[in-house]
Order: sequence, then C-alpha cells, then structure tokens
Amino acid sequence: MAAKYVRQLDKMGRVVIPKDIREDLDLKGRHLGVYEIGSGRGIKVINEEAEGEVKTLDRYGRIVIPIELRQLLHWEEGKQVEIKVNNKEVIISDQSQVCAVCEHEQSLFPVKSKYLCEDCLEDGNLQMSNRWASKLDSLIKEYREHCRNALNFEDPEDIHQARVKGRRIEALLQFLNVSSHHEIFQNLKEAHKLLGAVRERDVLINGFEIRAQEEENQNLADVYAQVYQRVFKKREKHRKKLAEKLPEVISERFYDQWNAFVEDNIRQYVMALNIKQRLDVYEKRFNQAVDGFNEVSEEKGRSSKKALKALHDVRIESKYLRYIYKYLDEIYEEDFQEQVDFYEKLQDEFGNINDLKDWLDAFEKHFDKLESKKKHKKAVKQQMQDELAEKMNQVTIETKSN
Repeated sequence: MAAKYVRQLDKMGRVVIPKDIREDLDLKGRHLGVYEIGSGRGIKVINEEAEGEVKTLDRYGRIVIPIELRQLLHWEEGKQVEIKVNNKEVIISDQSQVCAVCEHEQSLFPVKSKYLCEDCLEDGNLQMSNRWASKLDSLIKEYREHCRNALNFEDPEDIHQARVKGRRIEALLQFLNVSSHHEIFQNLKEAHKLLGAVRERDVLINGFEIRAQEEENQNLADVYAQVYQRVFKKREKHRKKLAEKLPEVISERFYDQWNAFVEDNIRQYVMALNIKQRLDVYEKRFNQAVDGFNEVSEEKGRSSKKALKALHDVRIESKYLRYIYKYLDEIYEEDFQEQVDFYEKLQDEFGNINDLKDWLDAFEKHFDKLESKKKHKKAVKQQMQDELAEKMNQVTIETKSN
C-alpha cells in the first residue's frame, strides 16, 4: 500500500503537501489543477500545463484548496486529511478511505459513514438478495402447506394461517416495490378472497356459538344460536367454492412462476431498495390513517360507521408495518422489536373491535329471518352495539415514527 500522510487544514484552507511527494512528482513551481474526486470522497491535485484556474505551491509546500471544494466536502479549519499518491496524482481525502471489508482503495462507494469497494458491495448485495429469497421461500412453503391442509377442512387454523402467510408475502413484495399488477399478486389476492370468505364465517360461527353458550337469558341465547346456525349453512357454500377454485389459483403453475421470480428478479428489487425511504412512506400512511380516524370520530362520533371504517384502515396499516418490521429485523439483523411490539398491540386491539363489528353486521343481515320475538332480537342487537361503543370509546392511538 502506498505511503500515506496526515495533515491539517489551516484557517486559509491550505494544506502542506509532504516533501517526499513534492519531490517525487516534481511539483515545485508547477501549475497544479485541483479537482473533486467525486461522491464526496475528497480532491485530487494534478500537474497540468494549462491556463485558467490553477494553483502553485508556496515556499512551504502548501496548496490552497478552493473554498467551493471545502464547502462541498464540509472541510473546515483544523480538518485532518489523508494525503497519498495514486497514478501520479496527489489524493487528499478523509482519513482511512478504504473499503471497510477488504481495505482496497479503488472503486469505493459511500455506504452510511463508511466505504465499500465495488466487489464487496456486489458480494453484499448478493448475500442480501439471498436472505430475502430465503425468507420469501420459507413463507411460500408454509403458505403452500396451509393451502393444501385448508382443503381438508379439518382444522380452521389452516385457513387462517394460509391467509396470514399470504398477507405477509404480499406485504414483503409491496415493500420491495413489486408492481401490484404482477401475476403473482393477482393469484395471491384471488386466493386471499376465497380463503377469506370461509375464514370470516369461521370467526362468526365461533363468536356466536360462544355468545349463545355464555348468555344467561335463554331467549337471547336462542337468538345467538339461530345466527350461528344460519352462518354455518352459508359457510358450506363457500367451502365448496374454495375446494373447487383454490387449486386452480394456487396451482403448480403459480409455484413455477414464483420460483422464476425469486431466481430471476428478486435481486434487482433488493438492490434498488431504500429501506428508510420505504419505511417513511409506510409510517406516513399510518399517521395519515390515524389522523383520518381522529377527524372522523370527532365529526361523526366514535361509533359511527365511518369511524369504524377509519379504524379498520389504521389496523390494516399497522398490520403491514408489523409484518415489515418483523422481517426487516430478521433479514438485516437490526433491532426493530420495539416497532413490532407497538404495531402488534394495535393490530390485536383493533382486531377484536373489527370482529365485533363483523358480528353486528352479520346479525343485522340475518335480523329479519330470525324466528324470535322482535324485542329479543333488538335486545341482542343493543347488547352488541353497547359493547362496540364501549370499546370504541376506549380507543386511543399514538402516531409513531421509525
């Protein structure tokens, strides 16, 4: 490695070129050009016989660095700089401007407060792409297993987990800026819709069954039981559709497309990813959803349909952020657990409210077809409305920046 010297800028913006370098390059009395290297890395001093903006060394071997360059590089009086020779050019730069991994000095790219050479940067990009590919492949394998098991209808949790894994895959692809028009997205969304029709009724059946069992008033318990039975019948229709359509949507062709996407395309998305910029977009969207909920709640009331819809939007944004932070934590090995916990808490809290809203919507849909006295049906409806209003009045949301 070539000899390096450390010198300090004086108040006039001058720096002493070491005697060894002055003599080796015969700089005394020469016209010298001073230029920025690029990417904020420093400057180069070259021996050139040209008219125009040139410098010469003074009798102490000092050269004045133009103020425009000092401002560009944020170099002020007292700045310690490193001086060396490269291809007969005097390189004046910040100290230790070498690759943080291999210590090479050529083809450097600034990465935060350090530099990486082209080879190490390429290797790092490849490793990061492989991490993303590994995480997505792990999710798609779990998704595939749950989709297969879901068609047996033996455990409702398989349908639930198939939806969860599919939603997480969508969240990560969106974060990578994969187009929503990509065919993979279309298949995932269609499958999510089919799975959702069954899952929503599983939740309704479970909710009304528990309410029927826990209700002390037998007349009201009978109302809950009737809704449970009606939803149960509806679920069978959606199960049949799921069994018929899901294998067509999430087919072997879909998995072939997935494998081709991960193998051929994932790297370009990872290399183009600006994590902070993307997180800022998602955090801003979440904050806007929170502001929207607060505005609607104040204008229309906490229990209004618009407020419930606005709260659902907050929940969706918190769900995506929870997924994203969780996997960024794993892929980049950074500590995002605080963010994961924050959004998971919101998701769980608002999920309970959303379930109650869905139960109330389902009840209203079946209201006229229930074979119970109107006063009993109204009492059940009032129960759920009061419970929902109480939960909505307890909602407080703080915005959070990354």
